[in-house]
Amino acid sequence: DWPCQTRRRELRAEYDCAPVSLALYLAAQFVNAAQDLAHVPAGLLHYRFLGWTR
Repeated sequence: DWPCQTRRRELRAEYDCAPVSLALYLAAQFVNAAQDLAHVPAGLLHYRFLGWTR
C-alpha cells in the first residue's frame, strides 16, 4: 500500500511547514489511484491517501 509508513514519515517531514500543500499532493494521488483502482471502494482509498494526515 502507498504510502507506506516510511513514506508517510518522509512526506510529513518534507511538507512540515506546508500541510495544505501535502493535502493537495495527496488528493491528486488519490484521484489517480481512484482511476487506476476502480474496484477498490472510494472510502478505503480516501482513508489510505488522506485519512492518515489528520
